[in-house]
Amino acid sequence: MFTTRPPVARHVVNILFLNRVYPPAEGATGQLLADLAAELAKLGWQVTVVTSTAGGAAPCSRTVHGVRVERVGILSFSRASHLRRALSYLTLYPAFLWRALRLPRADVVVTLTDPPLLLLLGPVLKWLKGSRLVHWAQDIYPELAEELGVLRKGGWFANFSRHLSTRALRQHDRIVVVGRCMKARLAQRGLEPTAMQVVPNWAPGGRIQPVEHSLNPFRGEHGLAGRFAVMYSGNFGLAHPFEAVLDAARRLEAARPEILFLLAGGGPRRPWLEQQVERLGLGNVRFLPVQPLERLSQSLGAADVHLASMMERLEGLVVPSKVYGILAAGRPCVFLGPQSSEVARIIEDHECGSVLSPADGESLARCLSALASDRERWQRACRRAAEAAKRFGLAAAVSAFDETLRQVCAAAAAPACVMHENSEAATSGSTRQPSPEGEAS
Repeated sequence: MFTTRPPVARHVVNILFLNRVYPPAEGATGQLLADLAAELAKLGWQVTVVTSTAGGAAPCSRTVHGVRVERVGILSFSRASHLRRALSYLTLYPAFLWRALRLPRADVVVTLTDPPLLLLLGPVLKWLKGSRLVHWAQDIYPELAEELGVLRKGGWFANFSRHLSTRALRQHDRIVVVGRCMKARLAQRGLEPTAMQVVPNWAPGGRIQPVEHSLNPFRGEHGLAGRFAVMYSGNFGLAHPFEAVLDAARRLEAARPEILFLLAGGGPRRPWLEQQVERLGLGNVRFLPVQPLERLSQSLGAADVHLASMMERLEGLVVPSKVYGILAAGRPCVFLGPQSSEVARIIEDHECGSVLSPADGESLARCLSALASDRERWQRACRRAAEAAKRFGLAAAVSAFDETLRQVCAAAAAPACVMHENSEAATSGSTRQPSPEGEAS
């Protein structure tokens, strides 16, 4: 995907990523990390990922797409029990730290946010091994747990966790956030805005493309001919409200029978949703399983419009990354969530959908009905979505991360972090030139 040229520097720079999930294990952060790590390896960085074992497999070490993947054994993870999840996390932190300490020194350690407070390992590795630190924030804890009712808001544990994470973040050389609203949230903690960089996420796998309805086998397989398909595709998580969606479906069932709601994915709220659909007797709602990555172009493209939702109070704590796949598929998005969130700003800036804040079933039904009735408006929104997707692709994120890592290494002013020549500006939108030569072991 990216072009390369012989680098100037000879020393290989070691980058270590820490995250609980990594393919083939399911999880959005794992897929994003796999996309990024493989492309950074192509640019010459020596990339290692420490992650947990997948599907009960034994701990192992192997190289996949130029990335060294170190899997460590932990207590099996379960979303069904907060206690089981907490115990899994308690076994993960020391296991990750022990494996990282046994690996060759990493010039830069990059922590993600799965599990929460994984960033606390960064300062330990900085102190013991002299690594530079980058935190890649996909969400913000403990605030997210407080707002979802997992932790008591303002309780001693939440406040203690907030104090620890803020101190740890101050020891990081750079904080990468996935939205401007998230940057503002962290700034409220007193963190320096100049230490933060906004790098939006992208469509998973970086391979989603628009597929015309007439050429899309997914529509035929699911009997979508003559239907205006409204899709929610992704995780049915605690952060995503669905009450307005159900109410809109109820209102439209008789008034607009051609409008069909497709709910594809899994997560903790799916059983509740299935129960509500059955209770209300909604014949215009269908459930689909999680769609494989290789079929996302077809499944996302089969819809006429997509839904994304987020609780108002979660603004800046999480950014629904499903919007990037929607844009890549060339489909408009109706966002039910805070007006100032990153997703809302993208949709409004690029005129590729609608933002309903606050959202209710009546306004959503009216919005969907208007879009289904205006073919020209729908086609215009599809074109604008596809155009917007070009600004939020994997290539742009790789360029930004490559630049960030080089800056962090250059600031170290150490021979181990001699970087290659910078011949292009990071904001040019073109592919970065290679980092230090060498391949991952």
